[in-house]
Amino acid sequence: GAGIWDYGNIGVMAVRPERGDRLTLNTVKHYGYRSRFSHLSETAEPGFYRVFLETPQVTAEMTACGLFSGIHRYTSNKNYKQRLHIIVDPTHTGTPKACQESQVVYDKALGVLTGHVLNKGSLTGRNGKGIFVYFVAQLSPGTTEEFDEIGVWNSSGVFPNSFFSSGKDLNGAYFIAGENQTVINVKIAISFLSVDQAMLNLKSEVHNQTFDQCQIQTQANWEEVLGQVEVQSLDEERVKKFYTALYHSLMAPTSFAETGSVYMGMDNKPHSLPAGQSMQYTDMSIWDIHRSQAPLLGLLHPKVLEDIASSLVNMYKDGGDIPRWPIANVYSGCMIGSHSFQILLDAAVKNLTSSVNMSLAYEGMKLQATDPSRPHVGRSDLKDYLKLGYCTQETVDNSVSLTLAYAFDDWAVGKMAQLLGHSEDAAIFSKRSKNYQNVWQSSRQLMCPRNASGWFDCPLDPAIHDWIVRVDGFTEGDAAEWRWFVPHDVPGLIELFGSSATFAKELDEFMMKSHNHPSNFLPNPYYWAGNEPDILAPHLFNFAKRADLTQKHVRWLVDNKYSLQPDGVPGNDDYGTLSAWLVWGMLGLYPLTGTTQYILGSPSLDKAVIHLPYKGGSTLTMTAYNNSAENIYVGRASINGMPIDLKENAFLEHADLVSKTAVTLEFWMQNEPI
Repeated sequence: GAGIWDYGNIGVMAVRPERGDRLTLNTVKHYGYRSRFSHLSETAEPGFYRVFLETPQVTAEMTACGLFSGIHRYTSNKNYKQRLHIIVDPTHTGTPKACQESQVVYDKALGVLTGHVLNKGSLTGRNGKGIFVYFVAQLSPGTTEEFDEIGVWNSSGVFPNSFFSSGKDLNGAYFIAGENQTVINVKIAISFLSVDQAMLNLKSEVHNQTFDQCQIQTQANWEEVLGQVEVQSLDEERVKKFYTALYHSLMAPTSFAETGSVYMGMDNKPHSLPAGQSMQYTDMSIWDIHRSQAPLLGLLHPKVLEDIASSLVNMYKDGGDIPRWPIANVYSGCMIGSHSFQILLDAAVKNLTSSVNMSLAYEGMKLQATDPSRPHVGRSDLKDYLKLGYCTQETVDNSVSLTLAYAFDDWAVGKMAQLLGHSEDAAIFSKRSKNYQNVWQSSRQLMCPRNASGWFDCPLDPAIHDWIVRVDGFTEGDAAEWRWFVPHDVPGLIELFGSSATFAKELDEFMMKSHNHPSNFLPNPYYWAGNEPDILAPHLFNFAKRADLTQKHVRWLVDNKYSLQPDGVPGNDDYGTLSAWLVWGMLGLYPLTGTTQYILGSPSLDKAVIHLPYKGGSTLTMTAYNNSAENIYVGRASINGMPIDLKENAFLEHADLVSKTAVTLEFWMQNEPI
C-alpha cells in the first residue's frame, strides 16, 4: 500500500436480511452492510482470496482475470432460510466520503449492470475534482432460475424492479437470489475511460471463462513470474520470507493501458501507446520505490522499467510536467523531490531506453529543475535553492530534506545531460549536486536547517523524530537519519566526516542504537527500517572499505525486522519498497540507483538461480557456501571465478550480472569478518 487511503471503489457484498426492512438498513446507511469473519477462515494467494462471512453464512471468493477484470463467487449455506442478497455499491470508497457522484444502470435484456463513480480520494482528489471509475458487472446465479428480485437503492430508500439510480451520497443496485440459488457469480471489470471500455475489458479478459479457469490461469501467470527466481535454504522460513517479499515487490506499479492499448492521460484525454511501448504505468510512490523496487524491476523485468520510463515521459507530454507521485492520471504532488529523475536515469545507464523519448525526458527534467513556475514542479522553495544553494528555514519547514533531495535530483539531471551530450548543462547540474554541503554543520557533523542569512539551527538532540515531536528541517525523519542522505556522492559525504574510519564508526553507532527500538509500529529515531530516508544507510559501509559492517547490519535487519507474522514488514510497504529491500538483502546485493553499481552484502539464502531476459535468456546463479545464522560474514567472493576485492572494492557492475548467458556469483561465508 501507499500509506494513504484511496480507490477502494465499487463495493460488492453478500447479505441476508432477516426481515424486509433490513435491506433498507443494509443499504441506505453508510456501509450498513457488514459481516463478522475470522482470519482463520481466510485464504489469500496470488490472484485469489476467500473468506467465510459469518453473518450471512456465505463463502466469498474473488479471483483476478486479466488486468482490469475479475470474478466473484458467493456460495450460500444451504441450510439458511433467508435468501441471499448481493449488493453492488459504487459509492464505496477507500477514502471516507470520497464519492462525488455515482450512477448505476441495469440492462434487463442483457443482464448487465453498468455505472460509474467520481472518486475524490486522498490523492486522486488533489486535482481538485477526482477521477471517474467506470464499471460493468454481470451477475449470474448458479442455476437456470432467475433472480427473485432486482432493484436499486439510494438515500431515499429501496426501489424494487427499478433499474436506474444516481446520486452523490448513497446509490447502488441489489440482487435477491431465487429460492434454490446457492451460488452467485459476479463477472466485473473496471475502466478509467468509459463504460464501453469497461465492457470491452470484460469481453477481452473474461469472456466465457469460469471462476476456476480464471483462477488457474492467473495463478499460473504468478507462478511463472515468481519462478523466475529459484531459491534454496535449509531454513524454510527464509524461503517463505523471500517469496512473500518478491510477490509484494511485483504488485506495483499499476498497469493503466486498457484493452486496445489506450489510457487516460494527465490531460483527461484518451491516448494510445507510442510505438515500442508495451504498457502505460501509474500509481508510483516514486519517493519510496526509486532506490529499491524500481531497480529490482530493472534487473528482473527490464522492459517494465523501460515502459515505466516511457510512462513518465508520456505524463510530461500529456500533462506538462514529469510527476513526483502519479496516481491514475493525477499529479498527487505527494512527498518531496523529483526522484522520477532517478528512475529515468537508472533506465538510461542500463540501456533500457530504446522506446523512450530521451530528449523529451531531459527537457522535462531540466524544466522542473530550473523553473519555479511549473504547476507540478515537485520543488518547493526552488527560488531560494537556486539563489543560495539551499532551501531556507524561514520559507519551508522541511528545508534540510528538500535541499538534500534537490541535490540528489540535480545529480540525476547532470548525469542525463552528460549522457545526451549537453556538456554545459552537465557541468551546471554537477555543481548543484554538491549543494548538500551547504546544510552540513561541521562542528555538529549534521545536516541542519539554515536561514537566508546563513545561520544554522541544529537540533539539540538529532534523534528527536519528526513524527513524534515536530522538528523543523526534516520530512518523515530526524537529523540522525537524514545525516546519511547523499546517495549520489557517498565519497563526498565521507570527506565531510574527516575520514573513512570516523564515518564508519558514526554509522555503526547509528545502526546499533536502532536495536534499542524494536517496534515495527512506531518510528525509530535512529535507523528506521520501516521508512525511506535512510534506507541505503546499512550498505554505506562499503564506501568506507568496511564491507564487514554492511554484512553485519544487513543480516541483522533481514533476521530481526522481517518475519512471517502480521507485522512482518517493518513499516508501510510503500508499493513494495520495503519488500524489495528484503529481496535485495537476502540475495546479498543492493542497487545504487542511477548508476550501474551494486553494493555487495551478506546473502542469507544458500542458493538463488535468477532467470533473466538478457542475451535472449541468461542465468545468474548465486551460491553462499557454509551459510548459517552464525556465518554472516563473507570470507571471500568471486564472479565467474574471478576474485572480488572485499576490502577495497566490494561492488559489482550491472554488466557483471547481465552481459553473459551464464553468470556465477559465489560467496564463502564465515563467522568472523576478514
